[in-house]
Amino acid sequence: MKNIFKLMLLLLLAISFQACSDDDEAVVPTLEVTPNNISGIWALHEWSGSDGEVPVVYIEFIRKDRKFKIYQKFDSMYPRVITGTYTIEKDDYKVVTLSGKYDNGTGKWNNDYIVKALYEDALILVTNGDESETHTYVRVQELPADITDNL
Repeated sequence: MKNIFKLMLLLLLAISFQACSDDDEAVVPTLEVTPNNISGIWALHEWSGSDGEVPVVYIEFIRKDRKFKIYQKFDSMYPRVITGTYTIEKDDYKVVTLSGKYDNGTGKWNNDYIVKALYEDALILVTNGDESETHTYVRVQELPADITDNL
């Protein structure tokens, strides 16, 4: 009887060590895509559709009235600001689409974007209709001086 008890104890210990693995990765929770969670300034960090160079692009989502400001410095020597409104739509399959309309009368964004993931400090967008083009933005506290000083 003692041998059975020792065997059971040994088996229980072996199973408990198996369950405590150091290989488990920490799961970073995603945020729900809402105007509140997306608001702030985001800097383009990676763009899979580029030729290796990541253009200088910042986008600021303003929660109130769902407005945006895009600060870009890749098609001229000086940065420029483009403004407009954005919309967040969720379909029946819980796919969230981000789209925008410019204030300057040129219409909608060239593409709508599927929000692949929203984290506290990262936003991953995929071009709707072209899953090979992914844009990864990181949250920043403020615009850099080389952008603000030249506006």
